[in-house]
Amino acid sequence: MLKEIYVDSAVTYEYPPDGATLPIIDPYDGCTIGCPYCFQLENENWNKNLIVKLNIAEILCEELIHWNKEDILYLGSKCDPYMNIDRKYQLTRKCLIELSKLNVKCMVTTKAGSKLIYRDIDIIKPMGDKFTLLLGLSNLEQLKRNDNYSLMSNIQTANELHRMGIKVWAFITPILPGITDVDLMINALDKDIPVFLDQVRLGKNNRPTIEKYIDTNYPHLASTYKDILNNNIDVYSDQMREKWSIDQRVKFVFE
Repeated sequence: MLKEIYVDSAVTYEYPPDGATLPIIDPYDGCTIGCPYCFQLENENWNKNLIVKLNIAEILCEELIHWNKEDILYLGSKCDPYMNIDRKYQLTRKCLIELSKLNVKCMVTTKAGSKLIYRDIDIIKPMGDKFTLLLGLSNLEQLKRNDNYSLMSNIQTANELHRMGIKVWAFITPILPGITDVDLMINALDKDIPVFLDQVRLGKNNRPTIEKYIDTNYPHLASTYKDILNNNIDVYSDQMREKWSIDQRVKFVFE
């Protein structure tokens, strides 16, 4: 169910496994992309409703007046800021306008594949080094179609934006054995785009979701994922780590 609300605060905080503290802006709470491995599924209350924070840009403007300009804000954790609903509400665009006015550094995380980010080029490009796009390549709806256009769609976006002078980092997180072709993805990206890899990380709540997804869509991979889930044996990810660790532009998350 979609709920429109007004918020009192724009910035929240998250604490990733590496011990960092990340200030987050989520124009929406909930996500329509439906990644079965999403770490947010560990929160049992997340995604029960899709919450639209109607006044977040105005609150953001007030909240960041005294923000340390060296601190980075992350846009998108409990949502994908470029999922299709933003075509209607444009909250991501409104937040970016305020961040640009305040000269605040930001990183935007998306794997939507909708090309909606092109709508905001007029804001993003003048931000220069203050803006970084963290573009996820493990969008299962794209990969499931098994056609070259869908597979290469986000990679094409990464390359095009990079060539426009926008800072882009590519994320293959998680590596999904039998589904994500890490070699193909890395080789198709512009050689100057940093690439981040990570293995499948599952907890008690998102584990059943990925098991069901694999059994339904990739039954031939069921034994592979049982090894990952039950025995922590992830041969493909280990192979990719060994192969790409010598490439300076490839990094491993939470290492």
